[in-house]
Amino acid sequence: MEPIVLAVPTYNSARYLPATLESLNAQDGWVRWWLQDGASTDGTVEIARSLARSGDTVVSEPDQGQTDALNRAMRQMGGEIIGFLNGDDCLLPGAAQAVMEFFAANPQVDLVCGGIQWIDEAGRVAGTHAGAIHSLEEVLDIYSVWWNDRQWVQPEVFYRRRLWETVGGFDTGYHLAFDYDFWVRCFRANARVGHLPRELAQFRKHGEQKSTAAERAAEEIRAIVQKHLESSVPIDPALRRRLERNLAYDRFRTGESASGVEGRREFARALLRHPEWLLLRNVRDRLAVSFRERLGGRGKGTAGKARAPQDI
Repeated sequence: MEPIVLAVPTYNSARYLPATLESLNAQDGWVRWWLQDGASTDGTVEIARSLARSGDTVVSEPDQGQTDALNRAMRQMGGEIIGFLNGDDCLLPGAAQAVMEFFAANPQVDLVCGGIQWIDEAGRVAGTHAGAIHSLEEVLDIYSVWWNDRQWVQPEVFYRRRLWETVGGFDTGYHLAFDYDFWVRCFRANARVGHLPRELAQFRKHGEQKSTAAERAAEEIRAIVQKHLESSVPIDPALRRRLERNLAYDRFRTGESASGVEGRREFARALLRHPEWLLLRNVRDRLAVSFRERLGGRGKGTAGKARAPQDI
């Protein structure tokens, strides 16, 4: 059975890269890797070359960021079962063999996901997570499903090359949520998903990584959902309406410029234009907070000086 092939995109990743590559080298021959580096200056390339085995590849050249690096790697690296691992994450012992055997036993499956361990800068396990996404509607339902602790975390996902080629690779227009966009397009291409009931990888949380930019990532995810809604994605009409309500309110919320009394007035005017927002729990919670603060202010002789409601 051919080994799984993993792309490893890097840029100045020397601090954590040894643990990443050693975790791949310890997979008993079930993995070969292709490291695509963006012309690092911190010793990343030297570390990679020192750990590369026969069949592994190290390429270092300027690129346009992680998404571009991944597309470059995946176009060239071969492999029937593929995926990618960031230069600060690790594959757990036995994971690659488990993934390959699952694909072999389930030839109808296009994509496999499992679970991950959260680790800190020192590699200590801080928790676990397992994605639970089964359909196009679930992956698009970011408010009730994706952001309700059911999201896929990238290192736990592996797929057949034929799916990557059908879907068309990663969209370089996205910096933080390109993997989410890819998975939505996988479901739109009728990808068949399998779930492996075990932890496959470790996702390292630290202050230097891109994924700490939570609000910018959320903005990209909302934009991706909006894009697919505008392309007449085939989903239940009730879900479409709910997503459109949430997205419209989020656009207002993130664009708010006023606070205090004027902020409340701005919100009230928007709510009059969009009464359907009252169906959203976070809008009702915001109204409740505002009313409590205003009533509390009146009781203390500070009418009109209540603080602006907190965003939810």
